[in-house]
Amino acid sequence: MNLTELKEVLKNKLLPLIEQENLELVELDVTIKPPHSFLRIYVDKIGGINIDECSHLSQVISDYLDTEDIFQNRYTLEVSSPGVERPLLSLNDFRRKKGKRVKIYIKRPYGISTEITGEIMKVTEKEVILKVQDKEETISRDIITKGKIII
Repeated sequence: MNLTELKEVLKNKLLPLIEQENLELVELDVTIKPPHSFLRIYVDKIGGINIDECSHLSQVISDYLDTEDIFQNRYTLEVSSPGVERPLLSLNDFRRKKGKRVKIYIKRPYGISTEITGEIMKVTEKEVILKVQDKEETISRDIITKGKIII
């Protein structure tokens, strides 16, 4: 099985375990350096995830992987949050940060980029609504390049 196939198998098998814990899979990364493999799983939820939830999910996944024999050699499992510095790229990323102050980068004609800073009020399938200086600013998903949390 090649690396792409392995990632897909892992995602399909682990996603139900992650969702059972009311968490969202943000990213799954596999690195193979024989005779050892590394599996890094980044999870999150609205309001953020804490270390106890990561630890519990790590145990659930570890128990499952030990019975499934997916890795032919030893592996190291890491379960963590994506971190506060991670860029917000998907609508789910923005949904998880509702109520937080963010900077959103939007694309304008002629390759010009603009930034809008405000608090995420609402996220729909097509737009992100920010509170910017006591006014609501609606930003179409089509023009958002990325966002980031203001710390």
